[in-house]
Order: sequence, then C-alpha cells, then structure tokens
Amino acid sequence: MEDDRRCAIRWDIQLPVRYMGISRHIEGSSRTEDVSTTGAKLAMVEKHVPGDRLSVVLDIPGSSGGAVCVEADVVWQREACKTEEECNYMTGVAFKKIRDCHKKSILDFVSTNFPQEFARRWWEGLK
Repeated sequence: MEDDRRCAIRWDIQLPVRYMGISRHIEGSSRTEDVSTTGAKLAMVEKHVPGDRLSVVLDIPGSSGGAVCVEADVVWQREACKTEEECNYMTGVAFKKIRDCHKKSILDFVSTNFPQEFARRWWEGLK
C-alpha cells in the first residue's frame, strides 16, 4: 500500500490540476484531493507507477502569483473507490524543487479561502 512520507501538513482542498508526463508522453487534467507545500493526492484517470515524473500545474484561483508549476514524482497509486466515478486512481505525488513563491501561493490560498481547515490542520500537526 502507500508509504506515508509526509513531511508537511496536508489540507483537504480540491484544486484543478493540469499535467504532462516527463517520463512518458501523456497529458491530462485532474484535481487535488489534498495538497501541501511538498506534494498532493490527485484524482486521476490513467495508471501510473512510482517513479513516473510529471510536470504539474496547480490552478490556484485568485492567486497573485499565478499558477503553481512544478515537477512531481509519483510516489504511490491505488484504485479509487467506486463512488469516485470521475477518476480511476488516487495518486500521491511529491513535488520536486518547489519554489518558495509557489509554497507561499499554496499557503496564502488555503489560509485565505479555508481558514478553519488551515487552523485545524496547523494545530493538529502531521498525521
């Protein structure tokens, strides 16, 4: 099953995502199921294997810093529950060399638009 390697707090926030494969030619759109400054869980249609590298664009509404563009490695993937009809897989990705300004965009978006979720997760710490 998935190996929990979280090193940052994740917030249960859905954001639109676009991606392209770096290790193999694929492209598509998705959404986050949760997100942090170091990675995300994505609802995806196609199958990936750990080690696949993706170019990921997180579309953050109202962000003054624009979209967050980052390379990400697939860390794990599992089949989605039958209730999640629009996607086949839940996929954990770890961001590679994410810029500080992009981390700030994520933090600003969550703290401004989901202050209760931000505070709740912040004080709970890592799980």
